[in-house]
Amino acid sequence: MNLITVSETASTNSLIASMPDAPHGTVVRAVAQTAGRGQRGNTWESEAGKNLTLSILVRPAHIVAAEQFLICRAVSVALVEMLDQVLPSGLTAMIKWPNDIYVGDKKICGILIENSLTGNGIDRSILGIGLNVNQCEFLSDAPNPVSIINLNGGHELDLQPLVDMMWHEVDKNLSLCADESGRAILTRKYDSRLWRGKGFHTFALPDGSRFVASIDSIADNGVLTLREPDGTMQSFAFKEVQFVL
Repeated sequence: MNLITVSETASTNSLIASMPDAPHGTVVRAVAQTAGRGQRGNTWESEAGKNLTLSILVRPAHIVAAEQFLICRAVSVALVEMLDQVLPSGLTAMIKWPNDIYVGDKKICGILIENSLTGNGIDRSILGIGLNVNQCEFLSDAPNPVSIINLNGGHELDLQPLVDMMWHEVDKNLSLCADESGRAILTRKYDSRLWRGKGFHTFALPDGSRFVASIDSIADNGVLTLREPDGTMQSFAFKEVQFVL
């Protein structure tokens, strides 16, 4: 890991993207991030000095462009396995498809992955991660944030060891993508940690209509297939369907 820490930046993803020659394993961490970006164009609220706001640059030469959802699987699994080591006993982090990290029905971590493609390959992937750690109160209109300190009785954590732990888990799980047996292990780990992965739940379409279904499968390209109570199957790409909280 090549760690670069800055006191403030608008977006760690944008900052690391401005370093085209940065090697695999470069991590840019901001003490304060003023315009962090999330999925769907949302912003990411983070109190300065209280949380982890960072981006990791990796060069996954063994993953072709058509397989880029493997990176999403690997990073998502890495984050829940990291949280296994720091959350209080009895609490388990889960993956809300495709890559939000939840504890219960609250969001503790957001991930924004930006891939740069070269032909059929991936030149680099920027893994933007915002993990709520020591922030006690959230002031934005985000519907369901939570932090580690909210869950562990108010005990603050040292952030630097968490950076090291996060890189270790990301590197470990990305290495599983190098061969078919590793990819199968990664897929099983991802599927086993799916939030609302069992039972029937309510989903919403972009037009506002709702329906009840259970998760049937997630394909290697990230497409989510849902099964309705009558057995009807529907498949959706990211942003084509949402969980109703």
